[in-house]
Amino acid sequence: MKVQLDPASKRILFAMLASPKTPTEVSRIYGIPVGLVWQKVHRLRELGLLREVFSYVDGSGTLRRYFEAVLPVDESEDERELVVQT
Repeated sequence: MKVQLDPASKRILFAMLASPKTPTEVSRIYGIPVGLVWQKVHRLRELGLLREVFSYVDGSGTLRRYFEAVLPVDESEDERELVVQT
């Protein structure tokens, strides 16, 4: 399957490829509004590129959800395209 992703989606995916992160952490790292990160996370999950790996409620009562990229993911030679092989 070939999927073309916008730059924000690519950054989110690659951030979560390195290690599981919350959308809030990704927002802080890349300066992408957290609402937009959540939209992209939902879309990437629909595509099967992300999965939720851990969630818990912290001491303040906030639900923390961690996501990671699902392999295999490969960058194509064209920087604007992400090739996902299933």
